[in-house]
Amino acid sequence: MINEKEMQAYYQEIAPRLTNYLVSDGTNYEQACDIVQESFIRVWQHRDKLSDKDSISGLVFRIAKNIRIDNFRKYRKEVLVDEYEDSVVPTVEESHENSSADMQYLRSCIDKALNSLNKDLRTCYTLYNVGEMPIKDIAELLGISESLVKVRIHRAKLFLAEKLQYLRDQGDF
Repeated sequence: MINEKEMQAYYQEIAPRLTNYLVSDGTNYEQACDIVQESFIRVWQHRDKLSDKDSISGLVFRIAKNIRIDNFRKYRKEVLVDEYEDSVVPTVEESHENSSADMQYLRSCIDKALNSLNKDLRTCYTLYNVGEMPIKDIAELLGISESLVKVRIHRAKLFLAEKLQYLRDQGDF
């Protein structure tokens, strides 16, 4: 059974990675924070059922994934409004005026590239690189083999490199 001090240590280690993963996979920041908190609350409520072999990281990510799916099902009939105005993404000329605009523009290019990945590749890539999950935990979470996780991460990296090179060649950044 996990004690309060151990749970705090797990939270400090896992929560930032999980939040980053959720945000990079399309959840807004506030919802991601709510999902992370709810995930840890559920783990805490069932801490007496956990064995020493349980991967807390994998369990929290799995719970968060299920909460996000439940939230999607609950709210899928609502019309979602795009949070970003067209003016938020600067043009090429504006992006070179200062470094924060450059970083914002570069981030938008990376977001475009990530969003153009198919869901399976994007999920494996973001869990591994943004969520910093081990390949074994990703495989367990998604119910696929470790080899398939590695293949998907590799394919995602190749695709992203090609997409970003294309954007660079087109003068988009």
